[in-house]
Amino acid sequence: MNAFFVSTAMGFEKTALQEMKEIWPYLLGKDSQTHTLPFPEVVIVPGGLEFETDIFAGLQLNFFLKTAHRVLLRMANFKTRDLPKFYQKFKSLPWRDYLHHGNVEFEVAAQKSRVNNEKRLEDSAGSALKELFASVPAGTEPCATIYIRMEEDYCTISLDSTGEHLHKRGWSTLKGEAPLRETIASFMLKEFIGETTTPSELARVTLLDPMCGSGTLLSEARTLWTGQFSRPFAFQKWKKTPKLFQSESFSLNYRMPTTPLFGKLRGFDLNPEMLAVARTNFAEAESQIAKHTRESLVKADFAVKTQDALKNTEAFSGPLWMILNPPYGERLPQALTEGFKGLAKELCSLYKPQQIGFLYPEREPLSVIPAGYKKSKEIKINNGGLRCLFTVLTSV
Repeated sequence: MNAFFVSTAMGFEKTALQEMKEIWPYLLGKDSQTHTLPFPEVVIVPGGLEFETDIFAGLQLNFFLKTAHRVLLRMANFKTRDLPKFYQKFKSLPWRDYLHHGNVEFEVAAQKSRVNNEKRLEDSAGSALKELFASVPAGTEPCATIYIRMEEDYCTISLDSTGEHLHKRGWSTLKGEAPLRETIASFMLKEFIGETTTPSELARVTLLDPMCGSGTLLSEARTLWTGQFSRPFAFQKWKKTPKLFQSESFSLNYRMPTTPLFGKLRGFDLNPEMLAVARTNFAEAESQIAKHTRESLVKADFAVKTQDALKNTEAFSGPLWMILNPPYGERLPQALTEGFKGLAKELCSLYKPQQIGFLYPEREPLSVIPAGYKKSKEIKINNGGLRCLFTVLTSV
């Protein structure tokens, strides 16, 4: 068994745990078949999830977690108050099993510890690797990233299995102004859907983003429970990479459903150029789903068009859900004299959605709820350094 840490944004921990529970039954065993490992005992800590499991299962979380930052393999956790002990312990770890050479990147943080000089910790770890790999030519590019954390004289050493941040999906290659990070979009969607909505209920829902921009929320809604296999992950370069994941077609062994969650996906925006970006990103996402499944792809009922969100001219049949990350400050439509309070009122009046969720700055709280609606959720989110609220209103 190996220890892992899944890092998340603060406040995303419980949602990431639920996501992990949902995808766990679909992971593979070493025989390329769906595995039978029990779900691990997970400890929620601020900023992530700690657990132990088979390394083969733990690494696969990279493919499917949509609300997490990265997956770290814990190499060691020990108490030390001096640099020589740190050096010896670091050097004793099985780096030769994972690394091809000693050229690595370090992420070091130290606080409330006797050994608190981050530069000296990095130099000491670098010297240990240089000695371990003395007979191996150093590569021109770093082969891994090692995380070192010192807090209250306890040292935690981890090997990054992810590489680029997990919000890098590998399909949204084009962005608009003030883009929404994909991990936040997925978090919003998962909180919006909740744990009690059934697949059959979702299949009847039209999801509308009336200010969709480059379409991040719509693309994430399409790919919420599909894998991301086209982008590289750090562990695929390890010496200890499981052979299955070296195959170009290993993703075809997964049996996760690829049918669209929502009955229809719709988006409006005033900028035709952004709508073209949204179409391109969505098409790329669907093409990658098709590439990595044995089943015939069921394409989503997806459409975006140039339209002012405050001038609804379309009649929607069946349940309508709305979700949006509206423009902030001066970019908010000038017609809205009451700010986000006015936006909520107008959208609820025009579209009469079954539920609506939107992200907006915490400094402008929704103090008045539109008539006929109740506030069912309000969650704090850090959106690119700006403190925001994700509020869900449900019709009554």
